[in-house]
Amino acid sequence: MLVALAWPTAPLQAEAPHTDPPADILPASALDAPSPELLARLEKEHVIPDPSRDDRATCALVLFEQPREEVMELLTSTTRQKEYRPELARVEVVDVSDHANVTEYKLRFMLTSLSYRVREAWDPASGRVWWSLDPTFDNELRVLDGLWELRALDDRRTLGRFSTRIDLGPALPAFLQDYATRKKLPESMEQVRHWVDSGGKWRP
Repeated sequence: MLVALAWPTAPLQAEAPHTDPPADILPASALDAPSPELLARLEKEHVIPDPSRDDRATCALVLFEQPREEVMELLTSTTRQKEYRPELARVEVVDVSDHANVTEYKLRFMLTSLSYRVREAWDPASGRVWWSLDPTFDNELRVLDGLWELRALDDRRTLGRFSTRIDLGPALPAFLQDYATRKKLPESMEQVRHWVDSGGKWRP
Protein backbone atom coordinates (compact mmCIF):
# COMPACT_ATOMS: atom_id res chain seq x y z
CA MET A 1 0.00 0.00 0.00
CA LEU A 2 2.81 2.32 0.82
CA VAL A 3 5.08 2.05 -2.21
CA ALA A 4 4.72 4.77 -4.79
CA LEU A 5 6.06 7.82 -6.45
CA ALA A 6 6.21 11.42 -5.42
CA TRP A 7 8.68 14.19 -4.75
CA PRO A 8 9.62 16.16 -1.62
CA THR A 9 7.02 18.54 -0.22
CA ALA A 10 6.20 19.75 3.25
CA PRO A 11 5.15 16.87 5.54
CA LEU A 12 1.59 16.69 6.82
CA GLN A 13 0.49 17.26 10.38
CA ALA A 14 1.23 14.24 12.53
CA GLU A 15 -2.39 13.82 13.65
CA ALA A 16 -3.81 13.67 10.12
CA PRO A 17 -3.88 9.87 9.72
CA HIS A 18 -6.08 9.55 12.81
CA THR A 19 -8.61 12.20 11.79
CA ASP A 20 -8.94 12.90 8.08
CA PRO A 21 -7.03 12.02 4.90
CA PRO A 22 -4.23 14.45 4.01
CA ALA A 23 -5.95 17.33 2.26
CA ASP A 24 -3.15 18.26 -0.09
CA ILE A 25 -3.12 14.88 -1.85
CA LEU A 26 -6.82 15.14 -2.62
CA PRO A 27 -7.15 16.83 -6.03
CA ALA A 28 -10.38 16.46 -8.01
CA SER A 29 -10.80 12.72 -8.40
CA ALA A 30 -11.51 10.75 -11.55
CA LEU A 31 -13.58 8.48 -9.29
CA ASP A 32 -16.36 11.05 -9.07
CA ALA A 33 -17.57 10.60 -12.66
CA PRO A 34 -15.33 8.24 -14.67
CA SER A 35 -15.87 8.69 -18.40
CA PRO A 36 -16.74 5.77 -20.68
CA GLU A 37 -13.35 6.24 -22.34
CA LEU A 38 -11.55 6.01 -18.99
CA LEU A 39 -13.49 2.91 -17.98
CA ALA A 40 -12.75 1.28 -21.34
CA ARG A 41 -9.05 1.92 -20.87
CA LEU A 42 -9.15 0.52 -17.34
CA GLU A 43 -10.94 -2.60 -18.58
CA LYS A 44 -8.02 -3.15 -20.94
CA GLU A 45 -5.04 -2.04 -18.83
CA HIS A 46 -6.32 -2.29 -15.22
CA VAL A 47 -3.67 0.19 -13.93
CA ILE A 48 -3.24 3.66 -15.45
CA PRO A 49 -1.99 7.12 -14.36
CA ASP A 50 -4.77 9.25 -12.91
CA PRO A 51 -5.60 12.03 -15.41
CA SER A 52 -6.93 14.21 -12.56
CA ARG A 53 -3.57 14.28 -10.71
CA ASP A 54 -1.74 17.47 -9.84
CA ASP A 55 1.94 18.13 -9.13
CA ARG A 56 1.67 17.69 -5.38
CA ALA A 57 1.26 13.93 -5.51
CA THR A 58 1.60 10.96 -7.80
CA CYS A 59 -1.59 9.12 -8.57
CA ALA A 60 -2.77 5.95 -10.27
CA LEU A 61 -6.15 4.39 -11.01
CA VAL A 62 -6.62 0.66 -10.43
CA LEU A 63 -9.55 -1.52 -11.47
CA PHE A 64 -10.03 -4.33 -8.94
CA GLU A 65 -12.11 -7.42 -9.73
CA GLN A 66 -13.42 -7.59 -6.18
CA PRO A 67 -16.28 -5.93 -4.23
CA ARG A 68 -15.31 -2.74 -2.39
CA GLU A 69 -15.70 -4.36 1.03
CA GLU A 70 -13.23 -7.09 0.10
CA VAL A 71 -10.74 -4.59 -1.34
CA MET A 72 -10.99 -2.47 1.82
CA GLU A 73 -10.47 -5.49 4.07
CA LEU A 74 -7.36 -6.59 2.18
CA LEU A 75 -5.81 -3.10 1.90
CA THR A 76 -6.16 -2.62 5.66
CA SER A 77 -4.57 -6.01 6.46
CA THR A 78 -1.33 -4.23 7.30
CA THR A 79 0.88 -7.17 8.26
CA ARG A 80 -0.04 -9.02 5.04
CA GLN A 81 1.80 -6.46 2.91
CA LYS A 82 4.84 -8.74 2.87
CA GLU A 83 2.78 -11.16 0.75
CA TYR A 84 2.91 -8.81 -2.25
CA ARG A 85 5.81 -6.51 -1.35
CA PRO A 86 8.98 -8.63 -1.43
CA GLU A 87 11.13 -5.57 -0.65
CA LEU A 88 9.77 -5.50 2.92
CA ALA A 89 12.07 -7.16 5.46
CA ARG A 90 9.81 -6.36 8.43
CA VAL A 91 6.23 -5.21 9.05
CA GLU A 92 5.29 -4.92 12.73
CA VAL A 93 2.17 -3.27 14.12
CA VAL A 94 3.23 -1.48 17.31
CA ASP A 95 -0.05 0.22 18.25
CA VAL A 96 -3.69 -0.48 17.39
CA SER A 97 -6.89 1.51 17.89
CA ASP A 98 -10.30 1.63 16.25
CA HIS A 99 -9.77 1.87 12.45
CA ALA A 100 -6.14 2.97 12.94
CA ASN A 101 -2.70 1.63 13.74
CA VAL A 102 0.99 2.49 13.91
CA THR A 103 3.29 0.15 12.01
CA GLU A 104 7.06 -0.15 11.84
CA TYR A 105 8.61 -1.11 8.47
CA LYS A 106 12.05 -2.13 7.30
CA LEU A 107 12.46 -1.68 3.55
CA ARG A 108 15.24 -3.31 1.52
CA PHE A 109 16.33 -1.65 -1.70
CA MET A 110 19.42 -2.80 -3.59
CA LEU A 111 22.20 -2.58 -0.95
CA THR A 112 20.26 -0.18 1.27
CA SER A 113 17.73 -0.74 4.06
CA LEU A 114 15.42 1.93 5.48
CA SER A 115 13.39 1.81 8.70
CA TYR A 116 10.32 3.95 9.36
CA ARG A 117 6.99 4.04 11.19
CA VAL A 118 3.66 4.92 9.63
CA ARG A 119 0.37 6.07 11.15
CA GLU A 120 -2.45 4.54 9.13
CA ALA A 121 -6.20 5.00 9.39
CA TRP A 122 -9.26 4.01 7.36
CA ASP A 123 -12.93 4.82 7.00
CA PRO A 124 -14.97 1.92 5.56
CA ALA A 125 -18.02 4.13 4.99
CA SER A 126 -16.17 6.51 2.66
CA GLY A 127 -13.89 3.83 1.21
CA ARG A 128 -10.67 5.60 2.20
CA VAL A 129 -7.36 4.41 3.65
CA TRP A 130 -4.65 6.97 4.43
CA TRP A 131 -1.23 7.15 6.09
CA SER A 132 1.79 9.32 6.91
CA LEU A 133 5.05 9.01 8.82
CA ASP A 134 4.97 8.85 12.61
CA PRO A 135 6.94 11.97 13.64
CA THR A 136 7.81 10.48 17.05
CA PHE A 137 10.03 7.84 15.38
CA ASP A 138 13.54 8.31 13.96
CA ASN A 139 12.40 7.69 10.37
CA GLU A 140 14.94 7.05 7.62
CA LEU A 141 12.50 8.44 5.05
CA ARG A 142 11.99 12.19 4.80
CA VAL A 143 8.38 12.22 3.56
CA LEU A 144 5.72 9.55 3.15
CA ASP A 145 2.01 10.36 2.80
CA GLY A 146 -0.61 8.37 0.94
CA LEU A 147 -4.26 7.66 0.29
CA TRP A 148 -6.47 4.99 -1.28
CA GLU A 149 -9.97 6.02 -2.40
CA LEU A 150 -12.31 3.16 -3.35
CA ARG A 151 -15.59 3.36 -5.27
CA ALA A 152 -17.81 0.41 -6.16
CA LEU A 153 -18.49 0.16 -9.90
CA ASP A 154 -20.90 -2.72 -9.34
CA ASP A 155 -21.28 -5.63 -6.92
CA ARG A 156 -18.04 -7.30 -8.06
CA ARG A 157 -15.71 -4.51 -9.24
CA THR A 158 -14.03 -1.59 -7.49
CA LEU A 159 -12.29 1.46 -8.89
CA GLY A 160 -9.37 2.54 -6.72
CA ARG A 161 -7.38 5.75 -6.79
CA PHE A 162 -3.92 5.66 -5.19
CA SER A 163 -2.05 8.87 -4.43
CA THR A 164 1.17 9.40 -2.54
CA ARG A 165 4.18 11.58 -1.84
CA ILE A 166 7.52 10.08 -0.87
CA ASP A 167 11.04 11.36 -0.41
CA LEU A 168 13.61 8.74 0.55
CA GLY A 169 15.97 11.42 1.82
CA PRO A 170 19.76 11.40 1.52
CA ALA A 171 20.12 7.60 1.71
CA LEU A 172 19.80 7.19 -2.06
CA PRO A 173 21.14 9.30 -4.95
CA ALA A 174 18.62 11.03 -7.20
CA PHE A 175 18.65 8.47 -10.02
CA LEU A 176 17.93 5.63 -7.57
CA GLN A 177 15.13 7.64 -5.97
CA ASP A 178 13.62 8.05 -9.41
CA TYR A 179 13.81 4.32 -10.05
CA ALA A 180 12.48 3.39 -6.60
CA THR A 181 9.49 5.70 -6.93
CA ARG A 182 8.30 6.81 -10.36
CA LYS A 183 9.58 3.89 -12.41
CA LYS A 184 8.43 1.29 -9.88
CA LEU A 185 4.90 2.66 -9.54
CA PRO A 186 3.22 0.61 -12.32
CA GLU A 187 4.85 -2.60 -11.10
CA SER A 188 3.87 -1.87 -7.50
CA MET A 189 0.26 -1.19 -8.41
CA GLU A 190 0.08 -4.36 -10.51
CA GLN A 191 1.33 -6.36 -7.53
CA VAL A 192 -1.37 -4.88 -5.31
CA ARG A 193 -4.02 -5.56 -7.95
CA HIS A 194 -3.02 -9.19 -8.52
CA TRP A 195 -2.93 -9.83 -4.78
CA VAL A 196 -6.32 -8.24 -4.13
CA ASP A 197 -8.00 -9.84 -7.15
CA SER A 198 -6.80 -13.26 -5.97
CA GLY A 199 -8.28 -12.72 -2.53
CA GLY A 200 -4.78 -12.53 -1.05
CA LYS A 201 -3.53 -15.80 -2.58
CA TRP A 202 -1.24 -14.41 -5.32
CA ARG A 203 2.48 -14.01 -4.66
CA PRO A 204 5.07 -12.17 -6.79
